[in-house]
Amino acid sequence: MRHIKEKAVAPLGAVLCVCACLVGCERRETAPSSPAPAPKVQPVATPKEPSPLSIEARAKDKDYQAMLKGSVAAQRRTLAEREKIESRLAVLRERARKALPEGATDAQVLEELENNPRKYPAWRELSAAMKANVAEEEKLKAAAQSALRQRILREKTAGRAQGAPTVEK
Repeated sequence: MRHIKEKAVAPLGAVLCVCACLVGCERRETAPSSPAPAPKVQPVATPKEPSPLSIEARAKDKDYQAMLKGSVAAQRRTLAEREKIESRLAVLRERARKALPEGATDAQVLEELENNPRKYPAWRELSAAMKANVAEEEKLKAAAQSALRQRILREKTAGRAQGAPTVEK
């Protein structure tokens, strides 16, 4: 029994000693006796970052809120259409995968779908619809970004980016 304890405890003790040395033997930096006072910095709105007051003014503007809601609704519609298209494409991919031998790659499945339009008549139509949907979503995103960029530029020229909380159409 004593022999088993020596064989089990001795290596464990050595490992613990090595770990303790590695963890506890780091050189600690000495703290300065009197810390220097931190400089007081006033937050400044950079050109990339609008001031909080202009953000509040934008959040209260009904035209801006309507533009955001319209943009979100349009993006949700395209996403719902895409989900329908993706589900139908997934069904076609599974049918093609079952027609191929076991272990077929995605490239082989795609080749099967492209080369057999009689067997999978909806594939090309759905692929084209998917590409159109992605293009429409990109167009909506670009339009929303452009509208927001124009709004920020208008605010900047009107002086609201510096903190004057006026609401202008």
